[in-house]
Amino acid sequence: MRINPVLLLCLLLASLSAQAEFTAKVVGITDGDTIKVLDENNTQHKIRFAGIDAPEPKQSWGARSR
Repeated sequence: MRINPVLLLCLLLASLSAQAEFTAKVVGITDGDTIKVLDENNTQHKIRFAGIDAPEPKQSWGARSR
């Protein structure tokens, strides 16, 4: 299987543009792949970690994952 280099470049650029960096305080842990944070303006943000597949709270091992 051959991958189209233009498509690969577009996917790479799209993933890079979706990333952001900022300083915040963690105020809650929703589950194993989601947290809630407050930024310097006290605005709450829901952060989902990419590439992590953690069980939801009601699934097996969900509480431990949190």
